[in-house]
Amino acid sequence: MSFDLSKFLTEGLIDSINNGLIPSDLATVYAGNYLVKSLITQSQVTQVSDAIVAYKSAQAEATAKASKEAQEIATRADSSLAAQTEATADHSSTH
Repeated sequence: MSFDLSKFLTEGLIDSINNGLIPSDLATVYAGNYLVKSLITQSQVTQVSDAIVAYKSAQAEATAKASKEAQEIATRADSSLAAQTEATADHSSTH
């Protein structure tokens, strides 16, 4: 079985992108350099580009989800604080 350098480089870039080990801009530069040196094909550069798009999309989705969850927590905290303040005010006015 022979070693497939182009597959190794392509998979290495994609894995590095997906694991956040290298920024997508750097992966793009590497892929371009590998292409110019004929170490990978245009199809493999497209695979790397697709992986970058998917990674960025997943990151944006995760950020949006985290932001929404933080807003929900803040809203619940505000509601809880308002209820506590009302209860304290009601309790104070009865004494």
